[in-house]
Amino acid sequence: MLESLLFFFAIGIACELAAINRNGHKKIKQQAEMIQLLKELHEKKYNEKTTGH
Repeated sequence: MLESLLFFFAIGIACELAAINRNGHKKIKQQAEMIQLLKELHEKKYNEKTTGH
């Protein structure tokens, strides 16, 4: 669980830094959407593991 949080934290920082360096706010929004999709995928996989479905 802690590893997952650290993973997403690191991805978030990397994506934001890359976005700022490239095109500012537009890229930040796109990266935020990607992070949200990754979180949803992770939650889905975590729920499947814990519920067995």
